[in-house]
Amino acid sequence: MSELPSSLDTRDSMMQYTEHRPSPLLAQHLECFWFLSDTNSSPATGASERVLPDGCVEWIFHLGSPFQRSTITGEWVRQPRSFVVGELTRFLLLQPTGDVAVMGVRFRPGGAYRFLPFPLSDFTDSTVRTGDIWGHAGTYLEEAVLEAHNDMQRQQLVEEFLLRQLATTTSRPRFDAAVKEIIRARGQTRVHAVANGVGWSSRQLERDFGASLGLSPKAFSRVMRFQNLLRLVGEGALREWANLAIEGGYADQPHMVREFREFAGHTPAEKGIAAGEFSSYFVSPRRLAALLGPS
Repeated sequence: MSELPSSLDTRDSMMQYTEHRPSPLLAQHLECFWFLSDTNSSPATGASERVLPDGCVEWIFHLGSPFQRSTITGEWVRQPRSFVVGELTRFLLLQPTGDVAVMGVRFRPGGAYRFLPFPLSDFTDSTVRTGDIWGHAGTYLEEAVLEAHNDMQRQQLVEEFLLRQLATTTSRPRFDAAVKEIIRARGQTRVHAVANGVGWSSRQLERDFGASLGLSPKAFSRVMRFQNLLRLVGEGALREWANLAIEGGYADQPHMVREFREFAGHTPAEKGIAAGEFSSYFVSPRRLAALLGPS
């Protein structure tokens, strides 16, 4: 199991975060397996974690006390032991409820459809329990992962399960090519141009994105443009916000601020990219460079 470097400085924290590469057979579909532990967390001591939309589906296993998430009404609801969280169209607030031990499986943008038996539109802005997705096989896997002795064994169990799912499905090359083009352009491309590039009509592209990704091509482009803005801000180079808006493909600075507020819940001037100790890793320069490719 190959470990990726972590960008979190844990010298003054009990929190430990690591990433591991998936097997080569899964690498084009999965970004990584990640593991988080913190033996000193609770709603009283742990700050809220703000998870931002990034175009990736996540499969979460709570090996310790499950997190709680904030609902639209402001209530806090405890998460299941394991679940898949679909594409996000707005930020998600999380809090620990006790000792934290989490394994996450992060799919690449557009990479989850080969493994899920339902249209990805069923998962958008929602979470679905592992057992509700894969039935008895999913429940059995959840129990096996929770009872495993170490992270290497947990990753192996999930990889074997995913490889069995992969063998029962076929790829969608035009959809895959469309996703790659939107990422390459960092969301700065027209839907009809993407559709023409893969030999589809705009309506066909919309339909396949709903089923295979869970967002429309336009919504996915907006998320990638937002992630690219986070990359530009995270690079630390001195830029005026108006110049960042132009470089990021926005019509003007107010347009950029509106989009940022919709995805993050605040403007960039108010809090920068404030996310939380753990979720700040998801917007680290290294991670965003890997997600979007070289500048």
